[in-house]
Amino acid sequence: MKRKELHVVIGAGIAGCLAAITRSRAGYDVVVLERERARSEGTYPVCTQTSNIVSENHSGAEYPYDPQSARDCLDGRIENERFFPETIYGGKTYSRIIASRSMMDDGHDIVGQCRTNMDVIRAHYARRCEEDPADAVFGDPAQVCREVPTVDGVHDVAAAFLTPQRGMNPVLVSTVLDWELRQCGVDFREGSGVRAVERRPDGRYDVVHTDAGGAVRTLVADQVSLCSATAAFGMAKSLEPRIEFPQLFMALRQILYVDLPDGTEKNFTCLKLEDSYGGMLSPLNEHVAMVYHPPAGHVMNLLMDPVTGAAPAPYARHLAEGHPETAERAERTVTRLREFYPELRRSRILGTYLKVAINTVSDSRVRRNIGVFDVGSGATMTVLPKWTMCAVNARKELALALEHSRAAGTVDADEVREILAGSTRACWQTPPDWAGKPELLTARAKKHAINMNVPEVLALRFGDTADRQGAPQTSY
Repeated sequence: MKRKELHVVIGAGIAGCLAAITRSRAGYDVVVLERERARSEGTYPVCTQTSNIVSENHSGAEYPYDPQSARDCLDGRIENERFFPETIYGGKTYSRIIASRSMMDDGHDIVGQCRTNMDVIRAHYARRCEEDPADAVFGDPAQVCREVPTVDGVHDVAAAFLTPQRGMNPVLVSTVLDWELRQCGVDFREGSGVRAVERRPDGRYDVVHTDAGGAVRTLVADQVSLCSATAAFGMAKSLEPRIEFPQLFMALRQILYVDLPDGTEKNFTCLKLEDSYGGMLSPLNEHVAMVYHPPAGHVMNLLMDPVTGAAPAPYARHLAEGHPETAERAERTVTRLREFYPELRRSRILGTYLKVAINTVSDSRVRRNIGVFDVGSGATMTVLPKWTMCAVNARKELALALEHSRAAGTVDADEVREILAGSTRACWQTPPDWAGKPELLTARAKKHAINMNVPEVLALRFGDTADRQGAPQTSY
């Protein structure tokens, strides 16, 4: 049943897509305004910015220094397990958190810290399962994390831990979201840059934007959802100058995709802790991996402007033009990680990407959820410190929208719980026909790889093969 409200979602990253899907399922008319345009025919340009360089559905195991970060991530992981289909993982099965031998030799008890953190995760998961047996999505709490004696093919290992963290493929995520947006009937308007959002005297909102043809348009929305990554803070401040955000650091980071000419047998992520001692190898399939080495990848870390909500001034230029140290930092990453992961011996760099990560502290080892902000009657703002928190925050975001509707009299109070449960149901409860045909799924994912400006070989899943030029060819 359609509710007599028009909701405008600004931004089609992971937060915006989920806001649009859940609001549409709840019965609202939903318009998504996305600045980017699709490069591939028949697709929506979803997850084209920061969301194109994510590879982990975190469990919290990589945050051994902050129990609250670990608990936040595990909560998100549980919700994501319910919301997304198996397809997004592309054949990846688990992740391994690795404590470095060299870190122990330098006097840092990273093994003990990881063991303590595994206890935090086990205890939190057990508590969630006790409160609601439906939360037991990873099985027995006693077995949810465990230590393994070693990891074959990885150097400098003091201890390794299996966790519910699970690698995923971002182009497969986009393929799923594109389908869900269409199934929900969302009005997706690409090439639409938002100029201003203003509150009207009647409580609704004017969303002033340029359309795909360059004409200036205004949508009159009953509710707005600000999901345009770091730009959302400024929009929220312009709507409600009194809104208070915590002190937020915005870190400019560099992440790489590399090829794996010698292949890899790892259908799991290796995440070595910490900073100068480690780095991530996250294969998306046998042919390509995401790699990250914190000392080379952490380019800048500056505070958000507390008055305007604006990102640090140099960031826009670096995101558009690159950073002058990009090439040197990329080479340093690959050189360092070859010391840990032998399959990178002959790897080439396929792509270098800058992203802005937000955090409440300057330390990257803390990653707490900042939640969803109520910007005023009928306006919300969602920016994710971690992709993992997307489904948790989408539920909170929809709850705020329903509360505004209840206050406006368009939703009955006794309907809210039922609508919320139904609107956050899993994707692909009835999978599309092409989902079971690997060659069709790969073709769709390849289109999203082009939209997202990532190597097309990401469209493959474990078990697929690539030709010598790197073009995907399914082996089915």
